[in-house]
Amino acid sequence: MMGTAGGNIAPSRFVKRSATADAQFLQAGTGDRVAGISGVGTRYPPYANLDDGFLAVAGENVHVYIPGEDLEAQLELGGTVAAGDYLKSDTNGKGVTAAVDGDEVGGRALMAGTSGQIITVQPLALMRGA
Repeated sequence: MMGTAGGNIAPSRFVKRSATADAQFLQAGTGDRVAGISGVGTRYPPYANLDDGFLAVAGENVHVYIPGEDLEAQLELGGTVAAGDYLKSDTNGKGVTAAVDGDEVGGRALMAGTSGQIITVQPLALMRGA
């Protein structure tokens, strides 16, 4: 799905919907209800000091992998996960294990990984234990 960034969004991160504008996404934080996962890559080529590390900044188009529409997406991890773990957002939109009932789940790990790695996940939108 294409939308508009409501702020800086890094690649392969959980995103949430903006409360103030339709089809606008923000990078998710701890405890946020996840709407999807941002696309891969950055907005500028990685040479001549152009690359700022963002997929999109406020007002730019952003591609988001949406639960129910997309079967797989790439997600950067904020901790160690096992294949099959349900994942939630950390403060930077990275995936960490959702281990407590009531956690807002944004995906399910399709492979194991450690902090800083980008793994394949299944986008989801559910509450753990519900």
